[in-house]
Amino acid sequence: MIGFVAKLGDRLLERLAPTVTAKADTTWYEYCYCTADWRAIYRTCHVVGGTSTCGACNTVRYVGC
Repeated sequence: MIGFVAKLGDRLLERLAPTVTAKADTTWYEYCYCTADWRAIYRTCHVVGGTSTCGACNTVRYVGC
C-alpha cells in the first residue's frame, strides 16, 4: 500500500513541479599574452545560461608576467 502511495505522489510531483536545471552564471579572466613592458593582457569570459563566451584580449593587468 505504501508503494502505491509513493508512486502516486511521485507522479503528482512530476506533473505539478517544474523541472529544475542548474546553470550558474559566472565570469573569469583568461591569460592571453605578456607585453614587452611586463603587462599581462587578459580577456574576460562569461558563462550565461550554460553557454560560454570570451571577449577580446583587451584587459590589462599591471603585474609581472
